[in-house]
Parts: sequence; C-alpha cells; structure tokens
Amino acid sequence: MLLVVTGLHKLIQRERTLAVVQDFAGVTPRLAPLAVLAVGATELSAGALLWSADRTAGAVLAGVLWSGYLVLILRAIAQGRRDVDCGCTLGASRRPLGLYPVARNVVLAGMALAVALSSSVPVAPRATEILAACTLLALYGALDQVMALAAPRGGELL
Repeated sequence: MLLVVTGLHKLIQRERTLAVVQDFAGVTPRLAPLAVLAVGATELSAGALLWSADRTAGAVLAGVLWSGYLVLILRAIAQGRRDVDCGCTLGASRRPLGLYPVARNVVLAGMALAVALSSSVPVAPRATEILAACTLLALYGALDQVMALAAPRGGELL
C-alpha cells in the first residue's frame, strides 16, 4: 500500500516531485519529467505486484527502489546536503536528512527482501494481510509526522 500511495503522490504532486528529482537526485531539468513518470510508475507497479500472485517480483522491485533511495540519501549526507528535500514525506514538512530516513529505507528494503525470500508460493492477499497492510501504512504515516516535530530544547530527534 505504501508503494501505491507514494507512486500516486509523485504523480499528483508533480511540481514538488520535479524539484526533488532535480535538486536531490541530480536529474537534469530536461529528463526530470521522464524520471518522475518512471519512478511513480515503478512504485505503482511494485505495489500492484505485491498484491498479485507475483509477490516476489514486486518485493524485488520494491527493494531496488528503496535501496536506490537509500543510496541517494547517503550521497546527500556525504556531500553535506542534509537540508535538501528528499521527497521522503507525503506532506509539506521537511527535516534534515539523518538517521531516521537512512534507517527507514534500510528497514523498508529489508522488509522487501524478507517478502521476496518468503514468497516461494504465490498467493493472493487475505483479508488479514490487507488489514495488516493498512495498519502498517497508518503507523508509517504517524511515525513520519512524529519525526517531523521539532526536537525538544534544540536537541536532535534522529
């Protein structure tokens, strides 16, 4: 569900995503619209595949996406560009890049790997899996909002 939501978000919030693709990922303005379309379509495809009988392909695609985002985040941190908008949030909130976005992408890529390794028998999702996915998406959104809060007394949250 997260991949479907973020894929749609990239296509709906096209102007912000164009800016992120250019500033954060370093894609030229000429190629940025194609990159936005490709990334949004890839996220939608991975999400759809995870809900289909071919969960392994969806999980591998999701793992590649989240690993790619992780590389871009680590590159920005290494370049001293912690204040760049990585497009990591669904809302307008921005926070400096640090441990939280790195850990989030490591966990998401790890979850994708776990799904890929456990998907030897293709099955359609059951109602409990759909409810679990909705719950995880809600928790993901809540954690994202908590991490957007300012740290107390000027300290760093993560």
